[in-house]
Amino acid sequence: MNRHDPLTAFPPDVRRSLCGGPAMLVDLGAIQRNFVKLASMTDGICAAIVKGDGYGHGMREAAHALKNIGAELFFAARFEDALILRDDLGPEPRIAVLDGVAAQNMSEACARNVTPVVNSLEQLHAISTLAKQLSQKVPAFIHLDTAMNRLGLAPGDDESATPLLESCDIQAYMTHLASADDVDLDLCHLQANRLAARVQPLPKAPLSIANSCGVFLAKELHGEIIRPGKSTFGINPLTDDANPMQEPATVLAPVVQLRLLKKGEAVGYSCTWHAPEPRRIAILAIGYANGFMRDNSNRGYVTFDGVRAPVVGRVSMDLTAVDLSAIPENAVHIGSLAVIVGKTITYRQLANTIGSNEHEAIIALGRGCRRFYANKECDDE
Repeated sequence: MNRHDPLTAFPPDVRRSLCGGPAMLVDLGAIQRNFVKLASMTDGICAAIVKGDGYGHGMREAAHALKNIGAELFFAARFEDALILRDDLGPEPRIAVLDGVAAQNMSEACARNVTPVVNSLEQLHAISTLAKQLSQKVPAFIHLDTAMNRLGLAPGDDESATPLLESCDIQAYMTHLASADDVDLDLCHLQANRLAARVQPLPKAPLSIANSCGVFLAKELHGEIIRPGKSTFGINPLTDDANPMQEPATVLAPVVQLRLLKKGEAVGYSCTWHAPEPRRIAILAIGYANGFMRDNSNRGYVTFDGVRAPVVGRVSMDLTAVDLSAIPENAVHIGSLAVIVGKTITYRQLANTIGSNEHEAIIALGRGCRRFYANKECDDE
């Protein structure tokens, strides 16, 4: 995108829609290109992970874009999201539920061709019961916990689980890397070895190990199915290096008022900032209700034409004040658009400001802002 006009890549009607509040502009072509890059890094299957409403970018729109370039396996976090994907994407792609499926929903999941990820003996018993009722095996991914102590069958469950696995058409055995983000290769390899040891006496099936960071760490961590979630949506999978992925989202907020402050005048709730000298400030139509976190108060910043304007005072529910001291006079006016995240502010820079990760920062903005889409026909142009 042109740094002087963040709307360049987006339809003309979007510009007219931005006068009243903030918006997230999502380039679906960038999501597609990220997925193609990731798929080229593995000899196996690259799964499309669209949990967290597509990491804040829009689950349904992203899933359509990914299906259009050949994604054949999708993972949602919740059963209800998987049902939405099934309705949207049609009968062809495999759709799985990372959290698994509750016993009372197992029959519907099977009927709707939604595949549970089995995380517990309770879920495995429910599948076994259904398989007996149907007189056929039920498709399932089997999640074996190897370090996270979150979801997944624990090592102590293996003896009870083994006979029940005969009820499953096992799509893959999977585990989740606990410290790939921290480049803890020792733990990553330990988990892969634990998984290999646990599946050795079990029915044969593919392995699925690597998340986004694991894909970049080592090929031997991939397994036959990689699950790169955040990197598909442009979140940097590398700890210190430049981001190898394209960040699809630009978030913009309009200026709704300009003010001149005298020296000593305060801004916002609790008067947490006072003008050290006469200052120009702009009031933006964005706040924590739109996902611009309150932790940005007196520490965050936005940009106008690439120039930073720091947040001054507390971020309110719907409004945020920024200092225009570094911006040429008359360069910002009512209706000017501040970049919250985009060409001049990366996902990681925004997250670092609020002491969080990119996932939380972008998901919050995606929930709180209207979303518009470029390359909606998925043509990459």
